[in-house]
Amino acid sequence: MTTTTAAPQQPPEPGAPRRPDLRPQFFLGLEDSSLVATDTLLQIKDTVVDTVESKAMSVIYGDAGLGKSFGTRATIQEMNPDLILPLDFARSRPGPKDLREELFHQMNLSCKMPGTPTAFDKLLRESLPRRPYVIVCDEAQQYRRENFEFLRKLWDNCDPKPAILFVGGREAYETLQSDPALASRIYIRLEILAMIEEEILKTVPDSHPVWKGADEALLKRIDTQYALGSFREWAKVTKHVIKGMEHLGADKVDDAVVDWALKRC
Repeated sequence: MTTTTAAPQQPPEPGAPRRPDLRPQFFLGLEDSSLVATDTLLQIKDTVVDTVESKAMSVIYGDAGLGKSFGTRATIQEMNPDLILPLDFARSRPGPKDLREELFHQMNLSCKMPGTPTAFDKLLRESLPRRPYVIVCDEAQQYRRENFEFLRKLWDNCDPKPAILFVGGREAYETLQSDPALASRIYIRLEILAMIEEEILKTVPDSHPVWKGADEALLKRIDTQYALGSFREWAKVTKHVIKGMEHLGADKVDDAVVDWALKRC
């Protein structure tokens, strides 16, 4: 298992085209956190790389807080950022019109934005094959069925094809599976599950300095009583434990610190 300490994030260059920040974000901005090469992260990396190399469509799905988006972002950091087309939306339930316009902006096309769906789709079918693009659809559980159908038709009619990654909750997976035309085109289905106890004991001590040397019984207690194998919940606990140590004047994590932290979770 390897770890990487998060580098300080720098603001984008002035005048750069609008692009969402695709760097993996540690929940609550937890300082001194480390990126740990967990089994989950490695599975996500294999899925992303295989999908991109195969120019296929795949889905990474599971419950909230298990590291789907984090792992995907960590993997695409190793790729050419100019080839990543993230379909991220501030509003919920975007429609095909939103997807078309976002693809137009992400590819930084210099022409005038088409005024009709037919003309727009023709432009996208002509533009996407020019480079080996990777379309990343995070929070895909918010997508309407017509969004998936739009991307499927776009993928069908491009040669060469872009890679498409759907990342989201179970609703995204269920929508894809409910339509034979969509389901038959999914290359990899990766379900992300909560960490089991063995993974907790290997991963948490490497994730943040506060857990170095922590009693395994404490880690088991926290996971059983609260975190339940969720990366996001462990980030919350870690934040509260750090504050608890300051509040109680403790120099290590003990039962009193854990009690204080869990009352705040």
